[in-house]
Amino acid sequence: MTASALASVICIMVMLLPAYYAAAAAAPAPAPAAYSHDAYRACKQKAADRILCGPSAFTFYLHNTVYNPTVDNKDYFNSVYGLSPNVTWPNPYSFGTTSTFEDPLTEGPANTSQQIGVAQGLWQLNSKVGYTLFHIFTANITDGDYKGTISILGQIREVDPVRYLTVVGGTGDFLGARGLATNRLVTIDHTAPATWTLSFDLDLYY
Repeated sequence: MTASALASVICIMVMLLPAYYAAAAAAPAPAPAAYSHDAYRACKQKAADRILCGPSAFTFYLHNTVYNPTVDNKDYFNSVYGLSPNVTWPNPYSFGTTSTFEDPLTEGPANTSQQIGVAQGLWQLNSKVGYTLFHIFTANITDGDYKGTISILGQIREVDPVRYLTVVGGTGDFLGARGLATNRLVTIDHTAPATWTLSFDLDLYY
């Protein structure tokens, strides 16, 4: 194609473009698909089929034994403290202290009860005026009628006989779990190495 012929083609296209766009703008938009109750119900059913509804109530007991170098209980511990806070003033409530734990979970309050899993997470002392521990952990349930994980976070004030934490998720039989975790202190022994048992009664919805 010669240069003059190419120039003629481009000139014709430039003249035709306004007419093309005007016709496209005037063309009616395609009509929306008709609303179908059957299609809506089918979609909702597909969504429901992807949700596993687990138990509405679930209870476990968490047993903690702190590692203490003074007694060197390296063969029977499941939590350790992090570095002490870098403060130079009195810190009576150990503000900023952190502990990482991997505690056994049982179906009963005794540490000899049937173990159903482990809790893995951490807590931090986050108050300068009292012993208040912010907990965040995952309960890995591996034995029993239900299996999966439950993610829990919230604050435990030691002076409160009953504490409330939040269930923020789950997997397996607890997929999509939300709800309330009611916590109580069952036993505590401050003798080195310190040990304690906590109960967690979960009210769950999905």
